[in-house]
Amino acid sequence: MQNRRAPDEEEGGKTRAWATIHLAAIRANIAALRKLAGPSKEIMAVVKADAYGHGLLAVSKVALEAGVQWLGVATVEEGKCLRQVGITCPIALLCVPAPQEAEQVVHYNLTPLIGSEDVLRALMAAGCREAHLEVDTGMGRAGVLPEEAVALWRLAQSRGLTFTGLGTHFAEAENPLRELTQSQLERFHWVRHSLEEAGARFRWVHCANSAALLEGLDSESNLVRPGLLIYGILPSTPQSHLWRTRFLPALQLEAAIGTVRELPPGHAISYGATYRLARPSRVATVLLGYGDGYPRRLSNQGYMLVHGHKAPILGRICMDQTVLDVTDIPSVQPGDVAVAIGKQGAECVFVEEMAKAIGTTEHEITTCLTQRIPRIFKP
Repeated sequence: MQNRRAPDEEEGGKTRAWATIHLAAIRANIAALRKLAGPSKEIMAVVKADAYGHGLLAVSKVALEAGVQWLGVATVEEGKCLRQVGITCPIALLCVPAPQEAEQVVHYNLTPLIGSEDVLRALMAAGCREAHLEVDTGMGRAGVLPEEAVALWRLAQSRGLTFTGLGTHFAEAENPLRELTQSQLERFHWVRHSLEEAGARFRWVHCANSAALLEGLDSESNLVRPGLLIYGILPSTPQSHLWRTRFLPALQLEAAIGTVRELPPGHAISYGATYRLARPSRVATVLLGYGDGYPRRLSNQGYMLVHGHKAPILGRICMDQTVLDVTDIPSVQPGDVAVAIGKQGAECVFVEEMAKAIGTTEHEITTCLTQRIPRIFKP
């Protein structure tokens, strides 16, 4: 294969480290989501945390072009950014706003999820007249308890606020045992029935995240809230492997190799001397580290791709650099490209396998990528 070199500044690239976001993959993933969810359900693309590190504005615009009806954010500031560039679709505020943000929630026409009397009163004082009712069916993070939902709905009705939607959030939809998820579904169905008996009518009912969609756990909703699948990242469900070819990773993280050196046996590598070479070795220093958001926990156990081959990480990952073993990879030179996430040749580094290796969630891998890494958007 041809050895790829890091792009020069004048070529429109970055010489140190960069992330390429393939917007065509976002479009393809939304098309796959449409087939998975079915024609009767609307799609809310969850774009919080800078679209899981992929770029809030670019991803939001392409998602809307691809046919999603809603966007979901975590903070008022994220919603504000979307409104300021002219986005007019419904935007759900998925996290509880601070009391002092209530006026901005109304000003930027965000749809809050309300699950407590305090939040309800703060938003109504700011002029909020429409929201979704959030029910805590077992997540324990936010939302009204099922047995208190009718009372909160009645209070809202009496003060002139309409709950146009009803939602909950699964705590572990990816768990194959499904005990908690089934319990949450039963509670959600019960509270919906109780509210409707009291006279409530909801235009939107939603509970399904990406994992729940893959496992078919949202049969009675008419709005789904995928996050990971928008970006081609598969949640760790029993069925996820069946969908690998249907969802395309949108992010490719690459970095330039700064130096390539020959080192003798016994030579220590990086801080703490946690690794010593067992043989004469060629090591390459990649210009990417935990200061860029690359996980330090991959020290001594992860790998990157160089010339289409796996190059093991040696020693501790530094703030700005990572050392790779390229002894068995021929012709590696300074300026060559190492792939930290994505594909090179026949090999691929998936976000899912990185998360599994260090015992974290897939979300953490991409959302932690810092703004020091420029995003390059490819149509």
